[in-house]
Amino acid sequence: MKIRGLLFIIMTISLITIGLVIIGVLFDKEEIEKQQGLTSYYDVATNGTIGYVYYVDGKPGIYLTDQVSYPKEPIVQLPVEKEITDISFSPNGKRLAYITNDKNQQESLKSEVYVIDLDTKNEHAHFVSDMLITEIEYDPKNPDTMYYLQAGTFENYSPIASARPHDYDVFGYQFSSQETKRYTNIKGYQISSLNVSSKDNSVYVQMMDDEGTETAEEYFSTHQRIFKIPLDQPNERYAVTNKDKQEDIYDFTLTSNEQTFIFSSVSNPEEGGTFEYELFSYDREKGEKKQLTALEEYTGNPVLGPNGDTIYFMVNKQFAQATADYHLYQMNLDGSNVREVTTVME
Repeated sequence: MKIRGLLFIIMTISLITIGLVIIGVLFDKEEIEKQQGLTSYYDVATNGTIGYVYYVDGKPGIYLTDQVSYPKEPIVQLPVEKEITDISFSPNGKRLAYITNDKNQQESLKSEVYVIDLDTKNEHAHFVSDMLITEIEYDPKNPDTMYYLQAGTFENYSPIASARPHDYDVFGYQFSSQETKRYTNIKGYQISSLNVSSKDNSVYVQMMDDEGTETAEEYFSTHQRIFKIPLDQPNERYAVTNKDKQEDIYDFTLTSNEQTFIFSSVSNPEEGGTFEYELFSYDREKGEKKQLTALEEYTGNPVLGPNGDTIYFMVNKQFAQATADYHLYQMNLDGSNVREVTTVME
């Protein structure tokens, strides 16, 4: 009797466990199928066409504002298990590259980079990484070269923190030779906002100015700044924004002469409550900062327009809430004439 009772208990526990696993899988699937709407991932081509990532019933797709060639139809649409985490137009605007990953990155840490020919609509998978590629950017000087940010791990850095990508570095890919190259060995806690120079062989990124810190006190006094990394001498990287300013810089873009940076930063650090993120400009030569927006929202992801006199950016109108609500905006370079951009899905 005791053996039969023990077997019954084991079978009961096993059935309950299997049932909970099935319920969890179904719940996760239902949740990812609820993803809907515009994301923060977009790019602007040299002809003014805007490409953006939009979810429909959990399926990520890439849409273009070119309604003549692509009237409300996605040029790419993936299954609900996948996500698109960045896109980049080639210098002539005729190709579009994008990154795809599994949504559950703790189970599958792998990224694939695809390129679509927008004239022929042919698509080609160019390379796969068993790490997490977070951003891609064509070299504006050489369409045969793409640079990307790659994270080496996806883990919890503390018991109370959620798993996130870490150990970032800058890599490159050459289309003609299909070769990848590692340029840095920073293994940064977080690196983002990759911008490729149009003037020399270098890139700009946003990261912590924590080099040389040894204690927790020193680390907590560091800030997120914009760095320039000469790719021929990557160890000679340096901060291009003011080291004396006690502010964190987030997403950014730069003007064609690389003299002015447009970046997102907190506009109300002393007020308490929910932070408001606005766009600012910083003139490297004059050392002057100017606030460009006053939307009292979460404003970021700036992209320079094709003529160099317009800034596109995203506004999350549900920042610090369970779900995001992104809207695409544009304005003049001096912050005037702020207006919302209507996408083909609206």
